[in-house]
Order: sequence, then C-alpha cells, then structure tokens
Amino acid sequence: MTNTDTMAAVFSLEPHKKPRPLRQTWLKDVGFDEAPHYVERMGLLELADFLEVAAARLDYVKIVTTQVLGSPADWLGRKLATYQRFAVEPYLDHTFFMRAYAHGVVERALAAGRELGFRVVEFMNTGDDISREQWAKWRKQALALGMRIIYEHHPLHNWDQSQPRRASSAEHILRGAEPFFADGAFALMLDHDELELQGERAAEEIGKIAEALGRERLIFEATSPKEGPLIWRDNLERYFALFGHDCNVANVMPSQALYVDSLRQAARRGG
Repeated sequence: MTNTDTMAAVFSLEPHKKPRPLRQTWLKDVGFDEAPHYVERMGLLELADFLEVAAARLDYVKIVTTQVLGSPADWLGRKLATYQRFAVEPYLDHTFFMRAYAHGVVERALAAGRELGFRVVEFMNTGDDISREQWAKWRKQALALGMRIIYEHHPLHNWDQSQPRRASSAEHILRGAEPFFADGAFALMLDHDELELQGERAAEEIGKIAEALGRERLIFEATSPKEGPLIWRDNLERYFALFGHDCNVANVMPSQALYVDSLRQAARRGG
C-alpha cells in the first residue's frame, strides 16, 4: 500500500515560505574564526550541507568582519554565492562599517564589498560624529552600487565609549532611523544591548517603533554565545513573549538555527 502523506501533512507542520515579512531568522556566520569565543565553524563543505536542511528557515546572514577581511576573496565569493543560491542573503555588518570609518576608507570599502558579491550592507547610529550630508553620500553610494541598506540602532556607548550606557527613547531611535528609511533602508535592527537597557520599558518603547514602522521592519538581535552560553536563548524567549512569536530575530548561530522554531512554537502556545 502506498501512503502519499508527508511528515508535514501528518504533523500539521507550518510551512516555511519565502520571502516573508515576519518570522524571519537571520544567521551569524563566523567562518573559521572560532578562537577564542566560538566552538562552531562554517566552511564551504559544511555550508552546502547545512543549507540543504536549514535554508527554508533562514532569510539573511551576517558574515563577520574578521572573515570578510581575512578570507581568500575567491573562497569568500563562493560562500556568498552558495548562500544566495539557497535564497539566504549575506550582509556586511556594522563592524565592517566601523572598521572602514576608523581607516577613513568607507567609500572604497563599500565598493570592495560589492565586488566580492555583497548586496546588503548594515549601517549604524553614530551620534553627531558624522554629518547628515556625509551619511547621505554613503547611502547614495551604497544604493548606486546596487546594495540594500539595514540600519542598526545601538546604545550610543557602543559607538563612543565615553558616553553613558543608557536606553534610548522610541522617539530618538525613530529620529535616527528616518533618513535611512527615506533613502530606502528596508530594516531597523535593534542591538541586544539596547533591548537589555530598555528593561521593563521594552514593550512600551519598542512598541511605539513597531507602530510607526511596522513589525515587519524590525529585527531583534540576540546576544552572541561568546557572552554566555544560553543568553541567546533567554533573549529569544523574551523577544517572542514581548513582540510576538513571529517577530524577526537575528544573530542566530548555525547550531541554534533549527531550535528557533521550537522557541517560536512554545511562545505561540504560551509556554
């Protein structure tokens, strides 16, 4: 007797369809840059096998800056192409921008990143250190190169360590994001430090941002395992409880990727 049932049908599993406005999971790829903080790696052989299983659940992937700067260009280009073949889009994160800014080479770095194959770049808030005019030029250049823009908000301390560690108001975050969205940014990522500093105010303050921009534009970043083995899980459980089981989350390591669905389902059931 032939049984045409699939496991998805038998167990009423929710399908993973892309593109999707919510329920996005963004990966963090550290490549072979394991020491001293990481215990997992993602080379080309591991990557193709991993994506055969996990790609349907993943949307974007941060390629850490040490990997971008230290890997052979041909190898890195093949890695980006592999992700893109599985409809998972790599991006240059804010650390890449910070490194380029520190060396005074932002324009050249953007062009070099696009030449490698990156089609998405993440910028960040910088207080008053960079003029609105200069930021507009960099955004214009990224767009002219065919790159899409993510804007990440950090506590200002993360950019200027002389600043106090304190939470930002929703109005302040939206004011910083406005020119980036006016120039076509598609997502606002909230750094995990900002969400931690918000404390009990998180639901109210971040709720104002969600109302202004739409939940589909918000990405909630989890803490890396280098800062504690299970803090990332606590972060995700909190985000799902506060902002909905289908909210978009980022900074997920490959070994955590399949587990995110379990956490979403638990939040949906109420625990």
